[in-house]
Amino acid sequence: MNLMHFCLILLSLLVLSGILSRLLYFIPTPLIQVLVGMLIGILLPQFHQLFNPELFMLLFIPPLLFSDSWRFPKREFMAYKRPIILLAIGLVLFTVFGIGYLFHWLVAAPLAACFAAAAALAPTDAVSLKSLTAHSGLPSRLTHILQGESLLNDASGLVAFKLSAAALLTGYFSWTEASVKMIIVSCGALFVGVALTFLFVLALGQISSKNHSETCTENLFIILLPYAAYISAEYCGFSGIIAAVAAGFSLDWAGFMDKTLMTMRIEGYFVWGMIEMVLNGIVFILLGLYLPHSLELISNTGVSIGQYWQWVLIITLTLAALRVLWVYLTLPFEALLAHHRNTELYIPNLKLVLTLAFGGVRGTITLAAILSLPVWMPDGAHVPQRTLLITLVVGVIFFSLLLSALFLTIITPFLQNMIEKLPAEEEQFARIAAAKAAIKAIEEKMHRLSRGLNQEEEILCIETGNNLTASLSYFINSGIGNKKQRALGRKALYFERTLRNAAFEAARTELRNLIKSGEINNHTMTQVMHILDIRQLSINSSFINRQP
Repeated sequence: MNLMHFCLILLSLLVLSGILSRLLYFIPTPLIQVLVGMLIGILLPQFHQLFNPELFMLLFIPPLLFSDSWRFPKREFMAYKRPIILLAIGLVLFTVFGIGYLFHWLVAAPLAACFAAAAALAPTDAVSLKSLTAHSGLPSRLTHILQGESLLNDASGLVAFKLSAAALLTGYFSWTEASVKMIIVSCGALFVGVALTFLFVLALGQISSKNHSETCTENLFIILLPYAAYISAEYCGFSGIIAAVAAGFSLDWAGFMDKTLMTMRIEGYFVWGMIEMVLNGIVFILLGLYLPHSLELISNTGVSIGQYWQWVLIITLTLAALRVLWVYLTLPFEALLAHHRNTELYIPNLKLVLTLAFGGVRGTITLAAILSLPVWMPDGAHVPQRTLLITLVVGVIFFSLLLSALFLTIITPFLQNMIEKLPAEEEQFARIAAAKAAIKAIEEKMHRLSRGLNQEEEILCIETGNNLTASLSYFINSGIGNKKQRALGRKALYFERTLRNAAFEAARTELRNLIKSGEINNHTMTQVMHILDIRQLSINSSFINRQP
């Protein structure tokens, strides 16, 4: 099977999993994709051989992490930076030691190899987490902390993995050198990611100024940014993952919204949505694809299937227990900080702590890392129990996905009273503020235009302006008016939306009649239909026509 067939089959499996997720809506989509991958891995055992971890890391991870960090709310990251950093760095080291010694106790492997396997398991997966929590209804504070942790701990976990792998190959390890290297690798990657982003946005502004009608070039240019950041950082000896995350975080700060065209942003929204959907789905299918192969390898390790799954369960539950323990170990630090700031100490609810524990999903980074575990010892001998370590880690990935999906589904109803209304209220506030600014701008523009107009033109200008401001006024009243004004405003918006949709549907029907009668050709119909679709989409998704 060549690479082209491999890619086509992956896309076909993605379509199949999408259909199944609609039929089996009560099962999280990532689990369905993993199960589909497992099925193909069983039916086509040779399929996994085309899985290349290095190529996988390069093609899939940079754009996914870039997109997640780009969309991550920066205000919330700064607000929750302390717990995020404690989890992303402190918990990673805590996990490496805890799980490393657990591996060493369970498996007769060198301690450095066990630490490397533990370091591969230390990062939580931003892609898996986002897919599992997209519709889970978790409190926004907890979701932001989990997502922020998963964006940052990839880098700290992979640095720990590389240091452990280096110790395995050389037989030498120094805490001082490791700490200095981690700082250099992280800071260098941050600089590369941010610097490239500012250069890309500067170039993007120049490209956009030359042509306002075609924006595909600009969108392709932005798609290349995470790859450029990742490859440049890796070439310089830094962390490519941190560079890709830094590029996404700094994109808006670099002036992306100000230096790009509206058309490009609209097209880019759908382009990135498609990229995320395709890459996310393929990632989970590949995870499932490799699982049957790892189970086949167990027969070569001398471990029974029953004992294997027992060890996998122990490691998975220990990972969750370490996350719970870490939260309570950091409470003295939080108490000291609260005392210093003269604020009340916040003790997290047990349900939130358990959700935090099982929200630590392992995924793509873990798989790619463990498959790159060194094969040979410094003396030329094969690394003892390497195959068993790899199969255990793959099993933990699957179990963590399964337990997280089940636990988050069960715990969500008990967290409803903790869910903040702030995101919806904030969006409503922003939409009303934008509507008020729009009304003010229309009135000011009407006043300036009317100065050079005759009476008939002035009346026409005022009528047009009043029609524009009417919908905006209804929208404002629907959100902040008294009870009667809110009811009337919502009813008016409903009438306007219904009438507009009826008009668009009638226009499409007429186009179909015209092409049937031969009065227009299919090209004309496609062009006009596209204009109608864009117009209707723009109106129905605008801030005044969305339900308040």
